[in-house]
Order: sequence, then C-alpha cells, then structure tokens
Amino acid sequence: MRKCFSAVFFVTALWAVPSAWAADPSAPVRVQTSDEILRGDIDRIVAETGDMIVGIRIVALGDASSGAPAEVLYSLRADLPLVPASTMKLLTTAACLDRFGPDWRIRTHVGRLPAAGGGAKWDLAVIGGGDPNFSGRFFGGDAVGVFRQWAKVLKGRGVEAVGRIVLDDTLFDETLQHPNWPSNQRNEWYAVPVSALNLNDNCVDVHIAPGQVGEPALVRLDPPVGYATLEGTILTVADRKDHGYRVDRIVGDGSATMMRIQVGGRYWARMPETIEYRAVVNPTVYFGVALAQTLRAEGIAVAGPIVRERLVDATGRTRREFIADIVHASRLDATAAIANKRSQGLYAECLLKLLGAYGSEPNPRTTLPPVRGSWAAGVEEVRRWLDDRGIPADGCVIDDGSGLSKQNRLTALCVTELLRVMVERHGEAFVRTLAEPGQDGSLRNRMRNTPAEGRVYGKTGYVLGTSALSGYVRTKSGRMAAYSVIMNMVPWGGLWKARQAQDKICLRLVEY
Repeated sequence: MRKCFSAVFFVTALWAVPSAWAADPSAPVRVQTSDEILRGDIDRIVAETGDMIVGIRIVALGDASSGAPAEVLYSLRADLPLVPASTMKLLTTAACLDRFGPDWRIRTHVGRLPAAGGGAKWDLAVIGGGDPNFSGRFFGGDAVGVFRQWAKVLKGRGVEAVGRIVLDDTLFDETLQHPNWPSNQRNEWYAVPVSALNLNDNCVDVHIAPGQVGEPALVRLDPPVGYATLEGTILTVADRKDHGYRVDRIVGDGSATMMRIQVGGRYWARMPETIEYRAVVNPTVYFGVALAQTLRAEGIAVAGPIVRERLVDATGRTRREFIADIVHASRLDATAAIANKRSQGLYAECLLKLLGAYGSEPNPRTTLPPVRGSWAAGVEEVRRWLDDRGIPADGCVIDDGSGLSKQNRLTALCVTELLRVMVERHGEAFVRTLAEPGQDGSLRNRMRNTPAEGRVYGKTGYVLGTSALSGYVRTKSGRMAAYSVIMNMVPWGGLWKARQAQDKICLRLVEY
C-alpha cells in the first residue's frame, strides 16, 4: 500500500510540474475587474435558485455631476417577459406621477343639494374622486375619521339635519373587480372592489382577542357602522394545540350590497389580538352607510335613504344647484407611496383608473373629467406613457394596475429603464415611494441590521409561483443603481429561497 501511494503521488507531481515550467515569469497577471467580479458573484447567487426562471437587469445610473454615463452592470434574460406580480405597481405609480406630477391632488367634493323630500332642507351629496385614502391610516387609526372632519365643517355651516345621502361614483366604471383576478380570492384585502368612493381599504376589519378560558373570544367589527353583521362565536381555549378559527364573508340575499361575517372555532388564551380583513361587496353602499352613521354620531340628523345619482353632467360639470362645502384633496405622491411601500392593491387600481379618466389632461376645469376611468382606459394610458418616454416594452402585457392578474408580463429591461427615467425626471421623489429594508412597508422584515438599511429601496412582488424585487441601490462607491429581479416557476415552499437570492443580490450591490 505504501508503494502504490508513492506511485500515485509521483505521477501527480509529474503532471503538475510541466505547466509551471511552461509559464513565462515575465508575463503580466490578469486581474478581474470589479464588474467581472460582480457578475461572477451574481451568477453564483442565481445558480442557487435551481430551476426557477430568473430575469435580471442591473444598471448603474448616469451621474450628471461627475459625467459618468449609465452602464449595464448585469443582465440575464432581461428581455424575457415574465409574470411580474406587484412589480406592476411600479408602472402604474410611475406613469401617474409623471403624467400628473407628485403634487397633484385627488379631489372628493362634498356639499348640499335642495332636499328631494320633506323633513329636511338639504340632501348631503358626495362626488367621488377615486381617492383610496379614506381610512384610519391618515386619521389616527379612526376608520371614519375623515367623516368626523366633514361633520365639523357642515355643522360650522349651520347644517344640523339632512335628508338623503346622495352619492356619485360615476368617475369609475361599473366593473368593480378585475375579471382576471383569482375567483377564489375575491374576499381578500388585496382583491377588493375598486370604486370612485372607497372607505377603509374597502374592507371590514374583524378584530379577535382572547377572553377568559372557556368563554367567548372578544370579536368586533371596525368600523362598527352596520354595513356588516357579526354572527357566531369563537371559544377561548387554554391549549395552543386547540387554536384554530374561521372568519367567513357571506353575501346576503343576492343583493350584493350588505354582508354577514360568520366566525367560529377556538382562540388560544395567550395569543395577541389578530385582525382579519374581509373585502366589502359594494364599496359605495359601504361608504354611504358609514357616512350616515358617523354624521348621526356627530350630531347631524340623517333621514335617509342612501342613493346613487349622477351629479355631474356629460361635460364634467356639477349640477347648478349643488353647493360645495368641502373639497377633500389627497396628495398623489403620498398615495403612490402607500401603493409601493405597502403593496396596497386598491391604491394602484385607483391610480390606474384615474389615469384612464384624466389621461394626458390631469388639470381639467371641471369637477370631474367627462371620461370614465376603467381598466382598459388606464392600460391604454400606461402604454402611451411608456411609448412617450421611450421605455422598451416589447412582449410586455399590462392587464391591471396592481399585478394581481397573472396575465401581466414585464421584462427586467422595461422595469430598469422605467426606474432610470423616473430618477432622471423626478430625482428622489420616486425613490421615496419605495420600501426600505428594516424600516417600512413590505421590506420591513428583510435585510434587517445589514448594510442594506439606508441604501436599498425596493418594490416587492408575489403571487403563487412568482417572486420579484425591483428598485434602487446606493452603492458604497457612490453610484445609484437600478435593479430588477423577476423570478417565475418558484416552487411551492421555495419562496424563502427566491427572497434570499434577491436579498443577496442587493447586499452585493451595496458593496459595489
């Protein structure tokens, strides 16, 4: 055995030595560039994703102060159209911000009409502007806080009673949920109906907290306005193994206006409060019911009923007898930030329909534009915007504004060019709409306590089989890079691996 071992060693040594003798000691040694090292590192990260289909493009943006041109740092299947999931929100928000400007306002008109019936001098009228911001998000957690503010203004104008609540939601079309959204997910918060009048993200919040063991858990609906009724009980239990409950949305009587929330099961006594979100069926009715009840609570009598009427004529002007008391205005940049940071689908879909309604005329002289917002009109305007800005969109399919439809297709090339255009035209304004690792939004729990904090900005994307991350990185060398990583055929249980690869790429870019 000792002789055999020696022979093998001797042959190996003879095989290795000649290459050393052949080398020219005076020849220069080639050192890889930083770009080559970066590409090799990302290649190794992508290899870890296995059979996933991955499209990537990374561009170091041009720097006017130093004269540095834009430079493609990495590209892999960058022109392959892939299912983008919520990456689609980047197109919607960018087109809207660039067309209308970050300071543009989404306006809702609130006022009075001479009462149609006896018992009150005025009917209260609201002309919906497609604003998704009426929720507790901007009103200290009070889902109907905006209505309380309106009540104060009306009381200050001497309004103590109204007859009907008249609602005009005709800015948007009658299609409330996109036909290509998953049919079995229509009651989820990310697939809510889209209306010109929206409240509380068009959800009923079901709060569940433990009670005493053996007693019912504490279940309540927010806002508690009577649009939905609560049925059933959830039992508080001592053993965690028994924990399991259900929250079902039941649409009543085929009317598509009101609904019931049925609960059941068991809730562990040491579990903190949970909030379940269930989509409403008819946002306009929900808005009206909550408005009427809030006005009553604030001391303004409401005789009712709640009705839908068109208060704007074919030219986009309000009825002559309409007296405007309030023009509630929400900033577009703040709205886009909620869509991107929190990946809030309702916000993106409202922005898409607003694009369809206002098109290239964002500042009309009328209360509402004469064109109704729709998915088709919004998609047409996004495509027109891409063409106007010279953003390549070959093979791309735009089906909705949020990315919930699996008919959507985007390329990493399109996304990174969009990101480049937005920085060139708007500087930091668009960057600020994106989530930051360890800080906020959908990246709050990713890349925490790493060099990515304060340097990476991103829009996440997820539907079954797809995971994506696109945005910007401030590298330690001082460059700003735009990146897009879109992954399809993500296997069941493999989401963590896809996200890990995305995070590794971002962290590697930070060090570039």
